[in-house]
Amino acid sequence: MVLALSAISLSSCLLDDSVTDYGKGPNVVGFASPSLTLQAEGTGLDIETQIPVQIIGPRVNKLSDDINVTVNIDPSSTAVEGTNFRMVTNSITLSPDGEDVLTGMLPIVIITEGIETPYVGDPPVIVLNITEISTSENVVINEKTQQVSASIAYSCAFDITNYEGTYIATTDEFGIYLAQPVPFQVVAGPGENQITLVNVAAHPEEYDVVVDVNPENGDLTIERQPVLNYTNFGATPYGELSWEGSGTSTTAGGECIGMLEVTNGYFVAAGTFGEFKTVFVKQ
Repeated sequence: MVLALSAISLSSCLLDDSVTDYGKGPNVVGFASPSLTLQAEGTGLDIETQIPVQIIGPRVNKLSDDINVTVNIDPSSTAVEGTNFRMVTNSITLSPDGEDVLTGMLPIVIITEGIETPYVGDPPVIVLNITEISTSENVVINEKTQQVSASIAYSCAFDITNYEGTYIATTDEFGIYLAQPVPFQVVAGPGENQITLVNVAAHPEEYDVVVDVNPENGDLTIERQPVLNYTNFGATPYGELSWEGSGTSTTAGGECIGMLEVTNGYFVAAGTFGEFKTVFVKQ
């Protein structure tokens, strides 16, 4: 009974009950999701992307004729055509392939020329409606998914110098500082796609930590290396303590890169203390 009720609930979410009649009505066409985000790196170039359109229903795998789907731009869009985006076409053709769900991709171009990053304010939104379908098949527009809201997420183009600046720890689960967190510098290098946290723990030995940065997504990797000397805490003389871990870098405070979040293992010669998170925010 639980499985049967779940199936009915799912069907009612995706299909319009007035036309599907629980498996006896026509197939329906709509956007695959009512909302999505289109990523656009602010390189100044046009970025080609796609918005999925789907046909679902009781007899999709029996379709044999092409289905032409026409869309228009809804007046409620906050994204401006010609400034934020450009329509490649206002229609696509879906050709049956025998699958239970038929998917087509509506091409769209995101314009980044003239867009300053990091982008300030609410992201521009493209609102599209399916207005017409042309086919000899038994397919109608799904009223529940005939509109999509696509937010444009403008991001900074990768530049290792965006990481440079003064940072301070806002989260320090292990407690690497002798007293309060101390500001420190991040500089580019020594290698390509690397940054250095200069004396990040503010200890007398002045250990620097080198971090690898993935230019594709801003992910961080820290190979095992010393970050402080544990004897400075006046406790058991474990000696050097090393970090090894990974993290992420993100926009914050109006900066292309304004936050570094890392989770490291904390290692001494005798073993490990476990993993702890540290968050550094640019000042």
